[in-house]
Amino acid sequence: MLPNRRQLLTGAAVAALATPAFTTGAAAAPSKIAFNTAGIDAALANLVRDGAVGVTTSVVGPGGTYLSAAGKRDLQKDSARPQDRARIASITKAMIAVLVMQRIEAGQWTLRTTIDQVTPGLYPGHGGVTVAQLMNHTSGMPDGIYSLLPDREWYTWTMQDLGAAVVPYHSEQELVELSRRLPWEFEPGTGWSYSNVGYVVLSMLLEAATGSRIQDLVRDRVFKPAKMQQSRLEESTLVRGRYLLPYGKFQAGLAPLPLVNPSIFSGAGGVYATAEDITDFTGALMTGRLLRKDLVDAMVTPVGAAQQARYGYGLYLINGPCRTAAGTPEVLIGHDGAGFGTRAVSFTTRDASRRMALAYTGRSYVEEGPDPDAAMNAALIAGFRATCPTSAPTTPASGKGPASGGAGSLRL
Repeated sequence: MLPNRRQLLTGAAVAALATPAFTTGAAAAPSKIAFNTAGIDAALANLVRDGAVGVTTSVVGPGGTYLSAAGKRDLQKDSARPQDRARIASITKAMIAVLVMQRIEAGQWTLRTTIDQVTPGLYPGHGGVTVAQLMNHTSGMPDGIYSLLPDREWYTWTMQDLGAAVVPYHSEQELVELSRRLPWEFEPGTGWSYSNVGYVVLSMLLEAATGSRIQDLVRDRVFKPAKMQQSRLEESTLVRGRYLLPYGKFQAGLAPLPLVNPSIFSGAGGVYATAEDITDFTGALMTGRLLRKDLVDAMVTPVGAAQQARYGYGLYLINGPCRTAAGTPEVLIGHDGAGFGTRAVSFTTRDASRRMALAYTGRSYVEEGPDPDAAMNAALIAGFRATCPTSAPTTPASGKGPASGGAGSLRL
């Protein structure tokens, strides 16, 4: 994981974005939505004020789905719209985990299925690592993807530095070989360390077992049953349809990043989707349309060395801003992601009655200044607080991830 970053825009850029353009819509008519949306839109405005270029969100609660957007899709063209797609980065991991669990549901794998049982020799010396350990980051597998990035402080990186890493195509095999050059982190099952390459390996196992590309598997077994009509696991710099153009803030200023190749993360983070599609995904997952209940329960239950990180299988837990009927902080389930020039976050209640997804562009590689990460956290809290079923919401005090108030880093 990379550390949390603080954001800064030049005065000119801030002036250009100071009055965000809002577009709103809903799956249900706004008059039927039984929660106050004003705080959500205000939080999006604050996110743009604090450095985001464009932002989209989907909030599900009593009465339907509220969609909103703020800022610019492209600073040279038009405003962001609620149905603009964005790179959702590591939220992709939950979808790969669903594919693994579907094979378990079908009796083809178990949580103890190993690398060598599916692809002998893929990772010499560590073929006994299980799919469960890869899914919950307890395998100890090093994350070789970072060796593509400059070996110096992130806030000294330039647009050219990132371009050298993220514009070329990287095969899954190349990403695994980069990791194989690094020392193993710890004995499998004895620790917790976030590894994108672990999910690249899971993608390769799924491809080997099915004879299908990971892009096709995600499309047919996740997107279609979840009715995610605008989502794709992209495989080139050509992103089809309208999407939020990634922007990075560097020491030299704000710059677009139009040529990010999703292959750098493959199944670990290559999906582009609308915010509404993401809330559709979490709804389909939590209500049993993608997996049977006991397997969903397993996905959202941290075990072993992953308990301290509150990380299950492709999903993790945070404390939300509302309280349960028993007076305890509610638990939200989801994931966040940090792409090159983008951020994304998605969380849901276990019964899927309240869900939220948000994506924004304008990721910063500058150490000081306004902090869109904090503003994104505030927007997530605003969304869940607006749909809170009790009259006594409370800001969370513990847990991992952006909405927790803790020290969890955004995950690539």
